Amino acid sequence: MADCSEVLRELGSYLDDDMAAELRAALERHLAQCCDCRVIVDTTRKTIRIVTESRSFDVPDDISARIIDRIMKQVPGKPGGEPGSTA
Repeated sequence: MADCSEVLRELGSYLDDDMAAELRAALERHLAQCCDCRVIVDTTRKTIRIVTESRSFDVPDDISARIIDRIMKQVPGKPGGEPGSTA
């Protein structure tokens, strides 16, 4: 079964529908049980839609890096991740 770190690692491929059916099924089983990951997937989908529809939205590199860093700090078991985090 997939875990939160795998969902984050494969998020782009999942949203692009560019992954093996077996991995997609594992991620979807995890998403069915993990509210935190469902929120991340849903929020990312909505953000992509907003950015795509506006066509004038540009995120500066430093802000993008801070967002990614903050997300990765929430992943248990990752360097810099919260040791007590469970997702």
